[in-house]
Amino acid sequence: MAHNWRSAWPSIPTMSSPTTGWSGAFRAMSTGTGSEKNTALKKVHALKNNTLCDDTQYLHYLSPTESGRVDDKKVADEYPLHLPAGSVLRQDLGFVGHYPPGVGVEMPHKKPPKGELSFSQLIYNQMLSPLRVVIEHVHSGIKRVRMVKEVVRVRGDWFRDTVMVVACGLHNFRVRSPHRAYLAPERANLVKHPA
Repeated sequence: MAHNWRSAWPSIPTMSSPTTGWSGAFRAMSTGTGSEKNTALKKVHALKNNTLCDDTQYLHYLSPTESGRVDDKKVADEYPLHLPAGSVLRQDLGFVGHYPPGVGVEMPHKKPPKGELSFSQLIYNQMLSPLRVVIEHVHSGIKRVRMVKEVVRVRGDWFRDTVMVVACGLHNFRVRSPHRAYLAPERANLVKHPA
């Protein structure tokens, strides 16, 4: 299902914020075959895209579509990004072992099997959580277009990819809107509320 999009996505431009978030977004797509009335769980062909956003929830990069079974790190290694030196990359646990050169990586600690995290690791995870939630807000903003998150029975890969690109464009349009309710922490103190 992978497409050769390297010519379309050669690299991302220099970002206004040195802090970025890197995560995988899942989509459920189905070919719609089989009877659905007696099945409790439907099998779907999940698709995956990696996304890169900044603190203002602006989406800078959308990776080519891959199967849902492919690991996030494998997609990141297959389509490498050229981030500015000195950037901070916040990524989730799907990217363990992915460390781009010249970029600082902030990743939560994973609980070891049959073990517990230390107190300092718990505090680090709690401090990192509100910063990483911006990435989840981006994913929910993309999934406002219901075709992205629900079953689509159109068989053309080009259609599914186009829907995802349009959903990302609408999210970026909404993020840049002057009527947006959410403000980035740096800009929140500049807004004067009527008393």
